[in-house]
Amino acid sequence: MLRTTHKAIAENIASELGFSEENTKIFISGSTGPDTHGDFPHATGHNGKILSKIDTARTLFLQNDEYSYGELANALHYIRDKWTRNPEVETKQFVILDDNQFLKAIENLGFPKKAAEEYISVANMLLFTKNSGIESWFNHSWGIWHRDYSSCVYVFADILELMLPTLQSDASIVGNKENLKAYVKSETFKDATQNGFFASLITNFVYPKLAGYAAAMYSLASINPPTDYSNSVVDLNIAYRLSREIARYTLLPPDQFKYSDSWINGLKDKNGARMPLKYVIPQYHVLMPKSVDEVHKERLLCFDADAERFLKELSRKDASQVFRGRSETWIILFTRLTEMLRQNRILKRS
Repeated sequence: MLRTTHKAIAENIASELGFSEENTKIFISGSTGPDTHGDFPHATGHNGKILSKIDTARTLFLQNDEYSYGELANALHYIRDKWTRNPEVETKQFVILDDNQFLKAIENLGFPKKAAEEYISVANMLLFTKNSGIESWFNHSWGIWHRDYSSCVYVFADILELMLPTLQSDASIVGNKENLKAYVKSETFKDATQNGFFASLITNFVYPKLAGYAAAMYSLASINPPTDYSNSVVDLNIAYRLSREIARYTLLPPDQFKYSDSWINGLKDKNGARMPLKYVIPQYHVLMPKSVDEVHKERLLCFDADAERFLKELSRKDASQVFRGRSETWIILFTRLTEMLRQNRILKRS
């Protein structure tokens, strides 16, 4: 997206949401900030940064820090660049349509059914959010959960790989395949990881990562354009409305939300510390459109059965399916974790 377009959209949003003069300046300036970061292209590969900046912006806002406006504007820059795939036509076609014209423009796209449905779905969601509040399309009791039991094991292996230099600082062990295999079979490794591993399986499987407004904000920030079809005017208008709604609920005082949770007040929720948006990894997590309490009860009941199913499926699977794209270190760690899990299941059955 052109810098002038970023600034124009930021100015429109600031006006609609009633930002002060000083915060408007910060917001407009921040809307072009990423152009100096040197992390091009901005259209892809920045989902983690987007989520991190939205998180930071909310935290700063709750601390009455004016730079929350600049941090959020940075995040929205990347989001708009995801949706703007023909910047060369912006100078002729930059226009914010009213809502009725916006819907008509989508209806007249003439795209295949699937692409048209994607656009209509996003448009309706954004209009519902604008007119009726974020609660109109997102049930406050929904949560984002680990997809299944296996994802809980995979993510612990990911974390363990990152923590390995802390657990074992000897480079001759960590850097040598055979030495590493011997180390992970040691009692030292088992003592250091087993309790945390089993506790994390229960926590990750039974409790959501995000619930309420945090899950809604994650969902908003993660909306992507259709991959095969685009229309510069419609995409620009979606980018504008998406930016506006994310800004509205990131920079909204706590007393203006319908419900209370860790997103709006910045405090710990009932499951522990407020979970950063960036910790939700798409290949491991999924939005569950049921109440948190309902999913919680279901998962408590099936925890042991799903653990058994995971181990049985793992023994039948081609290892290359599980290990594709993984490092040798990760494979060694994962293999040892599953051995520990099998031993634990045998002890529980005896």
